[in-house]
Amino acid sequence: MKVFMLVLDGIADRPIKELGYKTPLEYASKKNIDELSKMGINGILDIISPGIRPGSDVAHLSILGYDPYKYYTGRGPLEALGVGLELGDEDIAFRTNFATVNNDWIVLDRRAGRIENGYIFDDVINSIGRIDDVKIIYKTSLSHRGVLILRGKNLGEKVSDTDPHKVGERVRECIPLVNDESSRKTARIINEFTKKVYELLNNHPENIKRENEGKPKANILLVRGAGKIKRVESFQSKYGIRGACIAKTAIIKGVGRLLGMHVEDSEEKYEDRINQALNLLNEYDFVLLNIKEGDEAGHDGDFMRKVRIIEEIDKALNPVFEFIEDNYFVLLADHTTPCSVRDHTGDEVPMLIVGPEVRKDDVEKFSERDCAKGYIGRIRALDLMNYLLNLINKLEKFGA
Repeated sequence: MKVFMLVLDGIADRPIKELGYKTPLEYASKKNIDELSKMGINGILDIISPGIRPGSDVAHLSILGYDPYKYYTGRGPLEALGVGLELGDEDIAFRTNFATVNNDWIVLDRRAGRIENGYIFDDVINSIGRIDDVKIIYKTSLSHRGVLILRGKNLGEKVSDTDPHKVGERVRECIPLVNDESSRKTARIINEFTKKVYELLNNHPENIKRENEGKPKANILLVRGAGKIKRVESFQSKYGIRGACIAKTAIIKGVGRLLGMHVEDSEEKYEDRINQALNLLNEYDFVLLNIKEGDEAGHDGDFMRKVRIIEEIDKALNPVFEFIEDNYFVLLADHTTPCSVRDHTGDEVPMLIVGPEVRKDDVEKFSERDCAKGYIGRIRALDLMNYLLNLINKLEKFGA
């Protein structure tokens, strides 16, 4: 028996006035998802613990049974792994955003209009080469997102973000968060790097072109999530099963690579992504497929787009019904991204498990409130893998 885990990133929400105080999951027409919920067992998850707001990176670590308080060292290293960069033990990695700033470095757009071809600036940024004795390595990952690696001696990861996380505020100075020379050195390099990037990009021909087209310039890089790589026990070693991860975003692929899972870029169409996962299950015992678009709709506050995404995914799930005759399918959110908040919150998320030997409950629809009535009840995401391993008879007995 095998496990197909479908993570609908940020799909969970709060009741929305314009939807009659229903959530997008409650409002959407989703025949297949509701049928799977009716056929299976349901519950809700605290991704970390009640009320704690998780990022997608720590959420996926927790869902896969790796305590983020123990294994998480910052978003940067996971993003770097996700774009295929190799990290040395002393490298410092950052997640970056192209942004638009004015001459006073006031942030006008944190995503530079969600620029889709940020990679055109990669060579320009890498032309910086070195700052002091530190090598600069940069790579755009997806859209406005990218990765920065500092490679050198005596660098510390305990430094602040330069991203103010708000439009209308000035780019922040990177400062050491602890009183040691290695973190002071990193902060100094980052501040010099930020200055050099602005000088290279502000009047770059591509940005002049964007400005003439009425588009925001991508004239600075905001950095955040500094960290060093942390070696962890592989997924296969920990659980005795072969795992694979399919995702569009670098951060989720980075989690998969950190855990030694087989990692693939996801297809574009939802039905192709579902078939991609099912095909991989011919070779692997466990496949996690992350679908990101619902989270993006939540961040944009677009509840009707979130509804449409749910309905489109629902139509792609027909092949799952044959799979669950002999295997297990898990559907869940990795966190809540309410359209009213436009960011992650610490609300619990819905989950269903369906397969040949589940103890079916009375839940008939998949939603935040319906799943709370399910047989599983409310559990920690950290306990989910044990629950699944028990179902597929891969869990070692505790005791005699």
